Amino acid sequence: MTPWVLFFMLLPDVRCFRVELTEHGDALFSSRDVTSSVMRDSWLPGSTLVYVTDGTASYQFFSQAIKDVNFDYNVGTFEVPSNDRIDRSSSWSLAVIGNINKIRKSSSYTMLLLTSDDDEFLIQFMEEALVEDLLIWPTRLLLVTRLSLPRLHPLRKSLSGINAMVITPEETSKSARWGVYTYLPYSHRVAPVAYWTSHSGLSYLANAQLFPNKFRRLTDGAHLDVVGQNFPPHVVVRKSSIKDGSEESSFVFTGPLLLVLEMLADNINFTYNLVRPSDGSWGFLFPNGTWNGMVGMLHRKEVDFGLGPFGITYLRAQVVDYTSPLVIDYGRILGRRGNTAVDPWSFALPLTYPVWISIFVTLFLILFFAKVMSKFHWDSGYQSPRIHLAMYLRAFLQQDIKVPSHSSWERAILGVWMLSILILIECYSTNLISLLAVRYISEPYQTVRAMIDDPSVTMIWFANTAHQQYLAGVESGIFYDLVQAGKRGRMKLITPAEYEETVNTYVSQGDHVMMNPETIMKVFLTEDYMDEGNCKFYLSREGFLPLTFCMVVQKYSPLLGPINEVIRAVIEGGFYNYWMDNAFANAKSCKKPPTKITVKEPLSLANVWGMFVVLLSGYLIGFCVLCLEIMSKSTSERHLEMRYIFS
Repeated sequence: MTPWVLFFMLLPDVRCFRVELTEHGDALFSSRDVTSSVMRDSWLPGSTLVYVTDGTASYQFFSQAIKDVNFDYNVGTFEVPSNDRIDRSSSWSLAVIGNINKIRKSSSYTMLLLTSDDDEFLIQFMEEALVEDLLIWPTRLLLVTRLSLPRLHPLRKSLSGINAMVITPEETSKSARWGVYTYLPYSHRVAPVAYWTSHSGLSYLANAQLFPNKFRRLTDGAHLDVVGQNFPPHVVVRKSSIKDGSEESSFVFTGPLLLVLEMLADNINFTYNLVRPSDGSWGFLFPNGTWNGMVGMLHRKEVDFGLGPFGITYLRAQVVDYTSPLVIDYGRILGRRGNTAVDPWSFALPLTYPVWISIFVTLFLILFFAKVMSKFHWDSGYQSPRIHLAMYLRAFLQQDIKVPSHSSWERAILGVWMLSILILIECYSTNLISLLAVRYISEPYQTVRAMIDDPSVTMIWFANTAHQQYLAGVESGIFYDLVQAGKRGRMKLITPAEYEETVNTYVSQGDHVMMNPETIMKVFLTEDYMDEGNCKFYLSREGFLPLTFCMVVQKYSPLLGPINEVIRAVIEGGFYNYWMDNAFANAKSCKKPPTKITVKEPLSLANVWGMFVVLLSGYLIGFCVLCLEIMSKSTSERHLEMRYIFS
């Protein structure tokens, strides 16, 4: 006989398979009618039925139980006879569960019918099924056994956390009466759902139903461990003024997500204990396959669910389940705005390189046109004068010039040049007044590329986040260039506990920028406006690496459905957006601050001393030139005098 599997097959075009098994004593054959009634009342369209037995009940029991279930179904049967399970170290259970998992993944719904009177077989099968994620909430388990409820106590924890019903005979009943029970989650209590007798059939208790959603509201309550971390404004963790020696009690959690947690606790009926990750991070997958942070705690089942909020990534979705979305957030750059003081050299700002190039090009064209015009003579007695560059330069410097009265064409050309100089001077004067009255505030890093191209700036990121997980695997593009810049020492990773100190210390200097989700950085825009009355920081116009943020639960946790119901109600009702808006009391004041301001105040020497430096420098140069001319003239006169004497 095959040691563990007598039958396994599932084809899309085949509905039912029959297998002839070796005859066994049908110890559970009398439960076939109640089993049939339960399956008929709880059947879902498109379901697949998987029958697993240890030989306590043969295929005749199974075929008799399903003959009255007049629905389309796929069927798979497995049998592990007791004489083949003498060696408890064998891998029979893993092989069976692996094949059942293949059926589950290819089916819309799966009902697992498990029959056995062997408590050791049931314990081993349940443990392996839970480890291999077979008994997730969408999988319905129908356990049929003659073991009494006290004998099933070792399975209480397993049965209470899955979508399971237990069919077992009544101990105190004098007639053939079977009870249908469900194990309540986070409780020692077993709740009866229905009773079956041969006379009345299946009779339900008041407000009871088969396979109830027992996690929608925990009847006996529960105490859950919830992990959270400082992520303003969603979750704000501050030190408490009351110390009682425990780490958890020395911190106070506030924020919109805590309001959501209170609603979850009221609706699902649980109390909670808030804990923080020891390494202060969200979760990062290392090359050795281990997770750290809050995701690691959920993966190791150290906590029940996490506040986060967590950005959705493919790698995280393999080990945790995400709730309904809370917000969609974009990464942005937080930087220090420029100084509003007047630059004493601002008078030179209008004279940019294009302006100087235009002046010299125009001067060259004027000289070229004057040279061409000098070749034409309308007066035969007119001698063409030489074109003097100094005459045009004197006009540019607003000095006096002399033009021959009979040179009409040269006067016209010079007039055009002087008109151009006049327009240039008027434009310069207007811009100069604007520069003295209007102060421009620089916001240099508006794009990721602008930040990468500036080697003097250092980027600050949160460590072990969804963004860091993405950057760890990027192989091309602009973010690949960003990673390479980080390898050259231009990237700094911090924990949430260091966030506030880092912004106030490094970003305030102007040579560091923060690159993180926009929402958390809005908090500093709010606090900066409230403390200083102005906007010291700015957010970039460009957004990058958008993330959908959610809460997370353990993989295949049955709490996911009830939590999603509450979260969807909160989001659709607009409560979460309302709480977030209240958290940003003054964030809108600094969301798009003006980059230029107009001032009305008298000029001081501190604002215009650059002009006097240029003026005095010109006087000094002129004085030096005058001295050189005097010295040169004196030298020339002495040379003439000496020549006269010798002559």
